[in-house]
Amino acid sequence: MHTNKQMARLIRYSITTTFLITLSGSAFAGINDSCTYNAQSQMVTDMSGSPDSCNADPVARKLSAYKVGLCTELPYYDNYQKVCDFLFESTTPIDLIAEKGFSKSIEGLGDVTLVEGKAYSHSVILASNTTYVKGLMEFDSPRLGKTGSGTYCWSTGSVANWDRTSRSNFTAECGLLSEANPQYNTMTNYSFKHVSQNIAAMERNFPDYNGGWTNELMSSETEKATFDNGTPSFDDTTNAIYWLGGRPINPSVTVTSSTTNLDLKFLVSWGSIVRYSGTTDGGDWHADCASTPCIGAINIAGFDLNVELN
Repeated sequence: MHTNKQMARLIRYSITTTFLITLSGSAFAGINDSCTYNAQSQMVTDMSGSPDSCNADPVARKLSAYKVGLCTELPYYDNYQKVCDFLFESTTPIDLIAEKGFSKSIEGLGDVTLVEGKAYSHSVILASNTTYVKGLMEFDSPRLGKTGSGTYCWSTGSVANWDRTSRSNFTAECGLLSEANPQYNTMTNYSFKHVSQNIAAMERNFPDYNGGWTNELMSSETEKATFDNGTPSFDDTTNAIYWLGGRPINPSVTVTSSTTNLDLKFLVSWGSIVRYSGTTDGGDWHADCASTPCIGAINIAGFDLNVELN
């Protein structure tokens, strides 16, 4: 049994360009395909046909975390406090912010103590179920946003809205690059989409995917959230206030006597969902969208948390 403890300094987090499938970004969407781009990095996703969505890199992704930890096995709501050692835990959350193209220190964590010889296979975040995304993208031809039109579209700093019949409800604006002013859009997950059925659920877990992923909504630090009316429904309110996210550490890490640095990587490539109109929207989108594709929303998508020790 190891009793020595090795100090590991949390030095930075960084963003990756690795494609991340959206495992839990939206209660209303399945796993989205990535948006497609040309050689000039302009989005060229086919927006004819029915309304749809695709995953894109955000400018920034933000979570408010109450607990951040390393785990010896895949964490769930009922075991994470037993199998995880926490780098941070507080009733006052810290913001985890990943900005595309930047690596910087996470404020508020400081030094951490980990047990020498202990192997960690997963990471965990207990965050608010309200999370944020900031997006800016270029298209190869003009798109319509909330009030404007142009080849650049960006998030407007709005709360997620599912009504597209009025452009005033859009959470994306379009225009010139000089007009762009992306702000954080906000979304609160009260439920997820079930992994195999078109129904609401309190969890969206993939234990067999790439080392295991868990996403569970919780009403407290120990209890899974429930539907207020007892029946899973996207329209039903729930008592969810937390989002527990368990992620694999690839490769797994072990603290040794020479460990001095812990590199915590908050990863959010493809961390936004772009929702767009089609030419056959069935009247669900504003009439203007019939002639020019509309970008109705830039919503949150997935996130990852990986770790390196050296």
